[in-house]
Amino acid sequence: MKNEELVMKNNIGETLLIPLYMKSRESKLNDPIICDTTACDLVDKLDYDFSKFDQAIASSVGIAIRSRYFDDKVKDFIENTENPVIVLLGAGLDSRYQRIGTIARQAVFYQLDIPEIIQVRAQLLPPHENETLIPSSMFETQWMDDLVKENPEGTFLFIVEGVLMYFERDTVKKWFQDMAERFPQSELLFDVVNVWLMKHSHRHDSLKLMNARFIYGSDDDGEAASWASNLEHVSTKLYGDFPEWNRVGWLKVLLMKLIPTMKYSGRMLHYRIK
Repeated sequence: MKNEELVMKNNIGETLLIPLYMKSRESKLNDPIICDTTACDLVDKLDYDFSKFDQAIASSVGIAIRSRYFDDKVKDFIENTENPVIVLLGAGLDSRYQRIGTIARQAVFYQLDIPEIIQVRAQLLPPHENETLIPSSMFETQWMDDLVKENPEGTFLFIVEGVLMYFERDTVKKWFQDMAERFPQSELLFDVVNVWLMKHSHRHDSLKLMNARFIYGSDDDGEAASWASNLEHVSTKLYGDFPEWNRVGWLKVLLMKLIPTMKYSGRMLHYRIK
């Protein structure tokens, strides 16, 4: 029975429901890209019409690929880093902590989002002992300074998933500069869309069903590295790099192979703060 009514006043905040539902949807397939039982439980609890996203196949496959890729990067970071601190920005109702299993206990976790969403998260996903919820905009600097003070020996990995494309370039640029100033020897994982997809987000298979739109797009994977001298682009992954992307259908796969603008429309980037 649906027993939790979810009302979001913020258009961007409401977009957290897209990845939540897609991870739930993928988890129920016979051969799932990702297994997220927590997402399944949350979708069952929430009083929201998720069925409107049922035809958004590309979003379903893409979000599952992105989440699994970032999950694997987080696990690898924890396994190979002393005093790992994992910070998820724009955390929404993501259950990465639960998905990666017992290895999560070997790190310190922070989940940050705007107060409205953190309030919902606290009710639906109460934090574990090594997990702290931060009610703040990711673009504020107070939480950054607090984390530096709280973790003087920590090595940080920041994950910004499905977030940056909703904000102005100048805002994104300032965030990278603030991070670069405060967190040397840290890692950043984030995704971007290109300018073409930004301009056509009103046709995006799931976003077109909501009021939010993309307003930041970049065609240059090294753009952020030009914003601070100690920012370094490490690697880029395309959705088409993963064999599971074929599940979106042969026509979309073919178009992405033939048309560079579509091929590079969404990318997952790994950066380092030197």
